[in-house]
Amino acid sequence: MASDFQNSIFYQILLDKKHAQATPISIMGGVSGSRFQDDEPFHDKPFVIFDFETTGLDTRQARIIEIGAIKYKNRKEVARFSQLIDPGMKVSSEITKITGIDNGMLKGQPPIQDVLPAFHEFLRGSVGVAHNAEFDMGMLYHESNRLGISCDYTLICSLKLARALVKIESRSLDSLARHYKLTFQSRHRSIGDILVTADVLWNMFDENKNLQTFKDLLPYREPMPGQK
Repeated sequence: MASDFQNSIFYQILLDKKHAQATPISIMGGVSGSRFQDDEPFHDKPFVIFDFETTGLDTRQARIIEIGAIKYKNRKEVARFSQLIDPGMKVSSEITKITGIDNGMLKGQPPIQDVLPAFHEFLRGSVGVAHNAEFDMGMLYHESNRLGISCDYTLICSLKLARALVKIESRSLDSLARHYKLTFQSRHRSIGDILVTADVLWNMFDENKNLQTFKDLLPYREPMPGQK
């Protein structure tokens, strides 16, 4: 069944390629999100673990150059989202050095207005997870806001979880991978980082059986920018 967003006039505008190509930034509009009640158990809910690669670290100014996400149901992968994005600006050599993504790879890729609504559809109805989710949520919020899309998700920060639950000096993704003896398929590319984040998350859940409902996860949630 089509969602409210798919049925909206804004989604129909998005599908009109002539209109989308007529303006560099299309105002899409609409609302996307997923919220769960505190007393609901979370283990049986779908999880979407996602990661953005970007042109910089300032969430208000940077642009997304890659979206990667994997949807899990009962810890099994059921769907995957992976897309490079033309940010409409040059990527610096520093970002290329970190991510391996250069300007040649982004040439001819779709712009954010052609990709982000589809990512919202992918994320809708699931528990969102990101490592250092403050950054990823900031990027999602500001990129969505520029397109006129409001969003509100239940989002868990695996870094907050690790800082509270894993007794090691550093809780960077690299340190957690070493702690749990995990190997990256590719570091600082979205899907490679997500696969490790997923295994870190399952390990933390297994080590902390007291975490059962969304209320138990309250200290580890990441609010939308502007929320407390």
